[in-house]
Amino acid sequence: MIAARCYGRAVTRTRVLLGCGVVGALLFIAVLLVNGVVKPGYDPARDFVSEGAIGRGGWLQIAGFVASGTLLTAFSFGLRRTTPRWTAWLVRTMALCLVGAGIFVSDPVPADAATVPGIVHNVVSVVVFAALAAATFTAIRWRPTRLWRWYCLLSGIGIIVFFVAAGGADPVAGTPGIFQRLSIVTGWTWLAVLGLRAPRTEATTGRTARTSTQPVT
Repeated sequence: MIAARCYGRAVTRTRVLLGCGVVGALLFIAVLLVNGVVKPGYDPARDFVSEGAIGRGGWLQIAGFVASGTLLTAFSFGLRRTTPRWTAWLVRTMALCLVGAGIFVSDPVPADAATVPGIVHNVVSVVVFAALAAATFTAIRWRPTRLWRWYCLLSGIGIIVFFVAAGGADPVAGTPGIFQRLSIVTGWTWLAVLGLRAPRTEATTGRTARTSTQPVT
């Protein structure tokens, strides 16, 4: 009875942590969409998401970075019990760097001169997308189904392709903001799906564990 009660509490904690990932991923997408509409002088097609944290009204995007990163960090602890170890660690790395991207505000693009906060922001931002893409690849063999394998593979490729396209687009006359947002929507949607899929692994593992510990009569 005591063991079952402890197990139930552990499952509840894990599901709460996994739920943080769903909320954190969708929150980040919602904030960048809202900020693209309400921020004065901001063009979502041309400007990077990080530029939404600059100047007047920038607090909204900063809060989005920090809140989403914090929730996704909690999410990574839930993933430790349900997904491959590397997937959890890569998501945690990505989440902590997302918080850092909110603390260190980006420079305008293009900028006359780079600042220290802007340089740090650029570095942690690259780590965010690299770690997230790597996480999708490490999860390919987790509870593999044909659909899941293809979804992870295409998500990882999409994150990388759209991110590179955003970096290569003309920051004045081009549409780097659109490409970056496609990369974000691809990656953060994958995180939300992962958070919805992972609790079923915990439930299956729990049933197996309880069955194996029942006395034989």
